[in-house]
Amino acid sequence: MPTLNMRNLLLGSVFAGTGLLMAGAAAAQDLAPVKVTFIQHCCSGITFFQPMQFGAEEAARLFQVDLTYVNADGDAARAANLIETAIAEGQDAILATITVPDALDEAVQKAVDAGVLVIAQNIDDPDGAAGNARQSFVGQDFIASGNIIGKRMISEHGLKEGDHCLLPVEFPELTYGIERAQGVQSALEPAGITSDVVGTGTAESEALTIISQSLIANPDIDCIVGLGTTPTTVAPDAANEIGRTGIPIGGFDTNPKIMDNIMNGVVTATMDQQPFWQGYLPVMFAAYHTRYGLTPPDIDTGNNLIDASNGQKALEHGGTYR
Repeated sequence: MPTLNMRNLLLGSVFAGTGLLMAGAAAAQDLAPVKVTFIQHCCSGITFFQPMQFGAEEAARLFQVDLTYVNADGDAARAANLIETAIAEGQDAILATITVPDALDEAVQKAVDAGVLVIAQNIDDPDGAAGNARQSFVGQDFIASGNIIGKRMISEHGLKEGDHCLLPVEFPELTYGIERAQGVQSALEPAGITSDVVGTGTAESEALTIISQSLIANPDIDCIVGLGTTPTTVAPDAANEIGRTGIPIGGFDTNPKIMDNIMNGVVTATMDQQPFWQGYLPVMFAAYHTRYGLTPPDIDTGNNLIDASNGQKALEHGGTYR
């Protein structure tokens, strides 16, 4: 599959304009129907997924797609069952998240064999197309992004050999947690900086307690890099709770609280994977593939570092486009 980097595309304006043209054309002639099942992998109510669902629904309106948006509730077996259900319902495309390697292989292969387009969104198989029969991936390069935020924390705060960083993440066993940790550590380790990964879950109160306890247990922790939305959101409060105000904090993802902390100088920077695109683009690709046979490409939606110098729009549009 060809790979396209978002920095080199003007997809937003080009395809949005195309969608409006298609909507106008539909008044004169009917577009072929397109039925798509979008499987969010977990975490109803978590702010990260709001722009993803907003993007999927916006694309469904623009490209006249019959969209079924469902949640696997963090259960890979449920996700596989939802894929089976979509096949049985005669869906044209299935948009799934591959959180656990091999867990969806059989279901995805069955869908592809049945002629259903499968696009992985948000999280891919670690081996990409070689590890799963999905036809394209729309999401972040976790390792590259981790390296970028790790290097930024070193340069911004003068981290040096012998320092130690805490890397909290909701689910350290899932692919995104593993690869983001690898990316951050690929920046820290050459500088002689050690790190520990700790699991927090998605409940903010529990994550705050876990991070606070980690800081108490090891007063020599010199920085925090949250590897997901929840730990990045609560890390400043956890540090304040035990009197570690001012400890360097960076992380991943955006939401209103993360952006407030960045704009106020409490958090240094975050890696934005643009979940709006992870919802919008797969739905658009499904429409064009079904109607016109266009092959969907792989899209890197991430590696976008946001700090106080460029964070205003992410603050303004939190929960919708950002």
